[in-house]
Amino acid sequence: MKTRSLDQVESSQRKAARFVRDVLGDEERAQEIEDESPESYAARKRILIIKNPAQRRIRAMAQPTKAELEDRIEELESENEELRDKLSAISDVLQDDEDEEADDEDEEN
Repeated sequence: MKTRSLDQVESSQRKAARFVRDVLGDEERAQEIEDESPESYAARKRILIIKNPAQRRIRAMAQPTKAELEDRIEELESENEELRDKLSAISDVLQDDEDEEADDEDEEN
């Protein structure tokens, strides 16, 4: 879904009406577009009207701060340590199973 300001939607609506009138030659449809509310036009075109789309886009693209990155690194290091502990525990269990199988084979021989 696109985001636009109310002014941008109104401008697009005027351009659409002008196109339909001048290029397509459909005066009736152009009048319908002009008579439509900007909110209705936006909904039909799947446009979300927001107060300042440029600011929203800038915030979405903003780079994380150094502190945010450092916090994320700490989180990842902690997750990494937990996963290493789990792998070590799995490895221990597998090693114990292998040792028991080897003991069983030795007893059979």
